[in-house]
Amino acid sequence: MVTSNRPPAVLAKHQSDILWGAWVELGVSGWQRTHASWAVDPEPLIIATACLGDADPRLRDEALDWCIHYGRYVSKVRLRNLLRDQPDDVRRAWGPFAATVSTHSGTRWPLTTEGFPYKTTDRASLDSLMAPSLVWLRLRAMFGLGARTEILRYFLSDHRRATVAAIAEQVGYAKRNVAEECDSLEKAGVLKVQHVANRFYYLLDRRVELRDWVGEIAPVRPDWTSLLHVTFALVALEESAKSLSQDALSIEAHRVARRLDHELDALDIEERPRLVDRDNHWPAVRDFAEQQMAAWAAGEWEPTNAPVEIKRRRVARRPLTAVDPSR
Repeated sequence: MVTSNRPPAVLAKHQSDILWGAWVELGVSGWQRTHASWAVDPEPLIIATACLGDADPRLRDEALDWCIHYGRYVSKVRLRNLLRDQPDDVRRAWGPFAATVSTHSGTRWPLTTEGFPYKTTDRASLDSLMAPSLVWLRLRAMFGLGARTEILRYFLSDHRRATVAAIAEQVGYAKRNVAEECDSLEKAGVLKVQHVANRFYYLLDRRVELRDWVGEIAPVRPDWTSLLHVTFALVALEESAKSLSQDALSIEAHRVARRLDHELDALDIEERPRLVDRDNHWPAVRDFAEQQMAAWAAGEWEPTNAPVEIKRRRVARRPLTAVDPSR
């Protein structure tokens, strides 16, 4: 059994703080604002919060209240597409959450099962969308819900050029829809096309004009899907540390670190835990996770003391895993 003098569930607390910080920006009732400089992406945040379930019932209830009152800013199509490749435990956590929102809001969310008892409140407040952190909701208020708006969000997040396939992977809409909307935006002079080695790349043609029109954009614009995949994987690893032997935990820590390379690349995080052959890998991964997630929880993007980088390797994106508080 692995023992430690560190407080229990440190990473789980950081994860909760990240989610709380984002929800406070969206207008839920919270203690303080920590993520005013982050542009919040609602669908990955909603799915991640549903996955927590009873692990943080107050956060779940505040998120439910917001979704019931402001669900018009949430894309049901994007929710469905983001949930499509998630494992059964995520779907099990999602179904009751979505059903409860549907029951109290009058709109049908995807993949509902059976809701749970819930009494709506009026604590959530979203009086204005002009805060920099709400820029993606502001974009939806201006252009509507759909692939076109998410394509503009993608390019306003400082992506310079991309193929239709790359854009579709990031925005959560089908490739066909993205191709049609990119073509329309190109015809309207918003995007332009570059031909490179028999491939077609789109890029924003009127960046300055569009940014001036949309308004102030928060400086931290993470890929929320990748960020939450990282936090869930690290929290699950922290939970495993309570029961695995040192050797088994070392192997699992090495596996998780390698598996997260793609997600960290998507977040433009160059630092990695230092993994040395024959070492116990858990302390290096744990220290990396604590530093990185503590910064995110405080609303900072980079920790002040980052660990040593290791060689990066592209791997397939992995889905979220719902937190089981009974483990």
